[in-house]
Amino acid sequence: MDEKENIETAQIEKESNTRIDLNMWDALISALVAFIIIAPLGWIEYLNGRFNIHSIFLTFLDACIVVPAVGILIIVFVIASTVQLLCNWKTYTKRKRLIRISQIGIPIVFVASFIISVFTPVEIHLWQPGYKPFTYGFRNRIRSEADIEDIRAWLKTLSKEECTGEYTALSYGSNLYERRWPDSLEWPESLKVFRPGYVNLDLDENHNPKVRLTWGGPFGHWGVEIGMEDMKIPPSDFSQWGEYRLPLEPGAYVWYELQ
Repeated sequence: MDEKENIETAQIEKESNTRIDLNMWDALISALVAFIIIAPLGWIEYLNGRFNIHSIFLTFLDACIVVPAVGILIIVFVIASTVQLLCNWKTYTKRKRLIRISQIGIPIVFVASFIISVFTPVEIHLWQPGYKPFTYGFRNRIRSEADIEDIRAWLKTLSKEECTGEYTALSYGSNLYERRWPDSLEWPESLKVFRPGYVNLDLDENHNPKVRLTWGGPFGHWGVEIGMEDMKIPPSDFSQWGEYRLPLEPGAYVWYELQ
């Protein structure tokens, strides 16, 4: 009986040595690592674009609170994890050491990637706060809502005289969400669903109709331009008052005005 108990005890000890020991410290480190992986520094701007809002408060929150807080957390946790690893090296199992090394290494790789993306020509767009993650988020929103084929079918019904290139403000009254479309045209629901601030009908380089929808105000403008499949999508213009552009599909793209 004693021999059987000794065998069972030995098996339990063996299993405990190979089991990952997740204590509170591991949970905190794992949460930080997960945050670093799934929430890059441009995540607030991306969400702004995804929900088609341009919140100065959220941008301030990202630049002045989130980014410094993440930086401080990374420094504190990397130092603390390194100290804990060195102090407990002999008592840790190989698997536990690997976990600690990963918890130290992943934040360091993250910081290195961010530094590379900011200070070198190598770009990791969604890790850089600013207009790029916003435009990526906005493009995904347009993709989820746009019926481009229906819009193009409507564009084909327009005459060249109706494509004047003039911007028409659609906001009406004190209600920021109310839109009044001009009665001179029968606007399709596939356009109205976007609820833009401005609309512009113009001709592309092939003299085909195109439509440009614009949102924004004093702090910047952004939007989408849709034409026929053969409409040329111009490259991004990074000069002041230029536009950062991302293609939706041939003949359609989203843009963000640079100030």
